[in-house]
Amino acid sequence: MKKIVVAISLVISTLSAQIYKVGDSVSDFSGSLCPEGNQTISLYDYNGTENGGNYHVVWLIFFNLTSRSCQLEAAYTQSIMAQFADEGLATIGVGNGWRETVECTDWKKLFGVTYPIIDDSQSDIRDIFTRGTVPHHVLINHEMEVIYTARGYIMPPFGNDFLAVLNSALSELTTLSLDEIIVPDRPGIQKCYPNPFNPAVTVNFALQDEEFTQISVYNILGEKVDDLTAATFMPGFHDLRWNATEFPTGVYFIQLVTPTYQQTRKIMYLK
Repeated sequence: MKKIVVAISLVISTLSAQIYKVGDSVSDFSGSLCPEGNQTISLYDYNGTENGGNYHVVWLIFFNLTSRSCQLEAAYTQSIMAQFADEGLATIGVGNGWRETVECTDWKKLFGVTYPIIDDSQSDIRDIFTRGTVPHHVLINHEMEVIYTARGYIMPPFGNDFLAVLNSALSELTTLSLDEIIVPDRPGIQKCYPNPFNPAVTVNFALQDEEFTQISVYNILGEKVDDLTAATFMPGFHDLRWNATEFPTGVYFIQLVTPTYQQTRKIMYLK
C-alpha cells in the first residue's frame, strides 16, 4: 500500500453520473485508510496485470456507521473475509457516517473487523457504485470487471447469489495461476503498441523466471524521464501502460532491466 498523505481521489476518465453495473470495467481509485489517515489503498493494488501477476477478487463492502443493518452484518463480513482470504479474496470496507476517526476505530474493535476500511466521508467512491441504501456489496474479478453489485444483506438466509458468484470467481483464479506457469519462448519487451502513440503506449513484456524487473523511460538525450515499475514479477506475459500527456512529443526509449537481461525499445510520441 502506498504510504502517502492524500485525500480520497478517483482516477477515473470521467466523473459522470453513470453507476458501475455488472460487466463494466472499473477504473482505478484510491482512498485514505481509516483510522490511519496518512495511508491510502488503491483498487489496482490488487490488479494482477499491474502488480506482477498477483491476482485477486476484490470485495467492496459499502456501509454506514449508524446503519443498524450494517452493524448487524459487520461480524459476518469478517467471517467471510477470513474464510476466503487465502484463496485470493481481497476485502475492503468503504464506510461513512462517522464524525471522527476514533469512531472508525471503535467500529473495528466492536465487530472484530480486520480488513482495511476506506474513509469515504463524502461518498465519492460509493456514488460510482450505488445511489441506494447500504449495506451494498460489490465483487470485482481479476480483470477489474464488476461481477456482482447489489444492496442488502448477504448473511444467511440471504446471500446465496453473492456466495455463488464469489466461489466462481475464486475458482477462476486457480485456473489463472496454472496458466501463468507457461513460460514464454523469449524474455524481454515483446511489443510497444500503438507505436507511434498519442498519448499512451502499452508495453508488453515477458519473463522466463521470477525476477525483479525495472522498466524506465528515457528521452533522446539518454536522460531518464519516468519509471514505469520496479517490482518482482512472476514468469509470464505482463502489460504496463505509459501516459505521456505531461511530456513533449518526440522519440523515447523504453528500457527493461532484470538481473539477467536488459533490452531497449524505441517509441515515438506524435500528436
